[in-house]
Amino acid sequence: MAQSGHSQPSAARAAAIKNRIEAIRASAFSSPSCKEEELGDGVARFSGGIDQLFVELWRDLVGQDEDIAVVATGGWGRSEVGPYSDLDFVLLSERPQGEVAPLAERLLYPLWDAGLSVGHSVGSPREVARLAKNDVATATAMLDARWIVGDQRLADELRRRTSAAIAPGGNANQFVADLVEQMQHRHRRFGASLYLLEPHLKQGIGALRDLDTIGWVARARYGAYDLADLVDMGQLSARQVHIAKSARRFLLELRSLLQMSVGRRTDQLTFEVQERIAPVVVGEVERAEGDIRPAVAPAVEALMQRYYLHARGVLTVAERFLEAARIPKRKKPRLARVDASFLLFNGQLAVKDAKVFDDRPSEMVRTFRKAAELDVPIYGHTKDLIEERMAGGPVLQGDPVASRLLLDALCDLRDERQPSLLEQMHQVGLLSELMPEFGPCTCRVQHDLYHVYTVDQHQLKAVAMLKRHLRGQEQDIAGKVRLAVAEVKRPEVLALGMLLHDVGKPLGKGHSEKGAQLARVIGGRLGMRRDDLEVVEFLVRQHLTMSHLSQRRDLSDPDVIQRFAGIVESEERLAYLYLLTRCDAAMTAPGNLTSWKDQLLGELYDKTRSHLHGTFSEAELSVQDQAELARQRAVERVRRRAADESKEAAEAQSAEMRAFVDSLDDRFVLQMSSGQLLRVFRTARKREATGRPMALYVAHFPLKKHSEVVVVAEDSPGLLADVTG
Repeated sequence: MAQSGHSQPSAARAAAIKNRIEAIRASAFSSPSCKEEELGDGVARFSGGIDQLFVELWRDLVGQDEDIAVVATGGWGRSEVGPYSDLDFVLLSERPQGEVAPLAERLLYPLWDAGLSVGHSVGSPREVARLAKNDVATATAMLDARWIVGDQRLADELRRRTSAAIAPGGNANQFVADLVEQMQHRHRRFGASLYLLEPHLKQGIGALRDLDTIGWVARARYGAYDLADLVDMGQLSARQVHIAKSARRFLLELRSLLQMSVGRRTDQLTFEVQERIAPVVVGEVERAEGDIRPAVAPAVEALMQRYYLHARGVLTVAERFLEAARIPKRKKPRLARVDASFLLFNGQLAVKDAKVFDDRPSEMVRTFRKAAELDVPIYGHTKDLIEERMAGGPVLQGDPVASRLLLDALCDLRDERQPSLLEQMHQVGLLSELMPEFGPCTCRVQHDLYHVYTVDQHQLKAVAMLKRHLRGQEQDIAGKVRLAVAEVKRPEVLALGMLLHDVGKPLGKGHSEKGAQLARVIGGRLGMRRDDLEVVEFLVRQHLTMSHLSQRRDLSDPDVIQRFAGIVESEERLAYLYLLTRCDAAMTAPGNLTSWKDQLLGELYDKTRSHLHGTFSEAELSVQDQAELARQRAVERVRRRAADESKEAAEAQSAEMRAFVDSLDDRFVLQMSSGQLLRVFRTARKREATGRPMALYVAHFPLKKHSEVVVVAEDSPGLLADVTG
């Protein structure tokens, strides 16, 4: 870069710039660190290198410092240039654009020739600020603007004019409202969930753009260019600032590793990249005994747990900060007394005085119970107060009032919110405070093909689904749910078992047994009676049993039903375990509880219930006797259908059906309903009538959400492959 810009050929200059950038990139990102204090250092080094390169280009190709300036915007303005990020800048000058544009071109063409993606605009501070007044994207870009080279007075003027344009008279309400709307739209567009399996590090919920939004509002509303300044202003706590800054460092480091890994600009953290960079970010993670998954799985789980924890923290800080920033300073709030501890602040439940939580800590839990009672949201500042106290150390463990309130919340059917009040209690730290064993489940990922939710979210969603069952909003086709719900006499016992069924997951293999032991300890701490504790422990220990039996065992075998009845011991326990199993399966992943699985669960529930109830059940008959009953039902079905034709036709078809079902194996007959046996019979007749080696029949059942294919053919090697293609 030492040669004169006018003497160095353009191709040679472009090659030199490209080599220089590759060297800066390699130097900045060659030694990634997993140390918390060093995360994100690479982008700062890379941004500094780009600054220096640009200044040298300016000196070489333009050489003017008066009446013209370059300000970096966007990520470059924030000194957060990723390995393959775009570069954006504004060329500021009071001169006519016709004079300034050629200077911009002198800078741009060498950079474009070098393969860089560079965007720019030209204007005076007044013109740029005018654009910012009417365009949110321009406004946010100018809030990030940072002087690089040239006349710094122009950059200072741009900052002043931008602030005045987006907050006329010091009122940034409209700008803040626009940013909030933009953030909500972005969240919907990029998945509407913080817990995406392949999150977007820039646009996702709790990701970098949410942090940018916090910064833009801080500058526009409060004139704060460092979040730490907001602490003295009383707008953020020191803990919240630490959460935001730590998350930014982590996310920037993650994005740098992602882009260096794939060698291009991207912000989507795919499964492949997760496995590639996880050992770099979290180091080696010891595998649990008996873990047969890929060796990298524990590291990926640790990486994604850190990601979700950071994103969760960012989202909480952003929501609280933006909520406060949107309230007009001079508008008189609407206040209404609730009781000695609480009031309604603009329709939201708020604590009267922060000292209430110091004097009576259980009031923190009662906040959520009162919100459910009044059906009102909780004021963000009140949530902040609770969260700050939860971060300060244990104050509620063993508190009998708080424990009772938690158990009440678990089974409160009024809570139909999204997120639920129980989830909100978890977000502020109350669940982990009252149940420390639940803490390790928070944001814990299961690196496999079928668990979509983190462990804590899975359990919370299962509780929410249980409440829908108890409210009568969830039904199965066979009506077993209604029967099971009628058996629920102790909803808090079932709800606690539901909430804790995977609490042993962080402890590795054998999580059901380990979780059962933890659940008993937790229930005891919450003040549950011994007989209730036994049921909670039973539910956690056996929470996989019904799924395994219904899908892996022959439910026509009386011994299977008898052994399972011996495990559950009572109709009440059976009902609880059935409801838990159904919610667990449904909340593992969308669509996981198929109609087939649901039907099998219902069949196991029904047969075991009959056994426990002491009524006659076919499950108590021998296999041969059960098969005979099934054959008789199938024959009777044919007889009824043929009766409209003639008595002779009915007898003939019945005899034909009887001969057909007699030719089938008992086990096969028991796996079929009478309707299915009839369809197999008709398909077999079709094969005989056509003389073809194979006959097919397809039936669709939209209400049951499945289709059925009947194939009748002589068995032969590769038959299934031939049929399916």
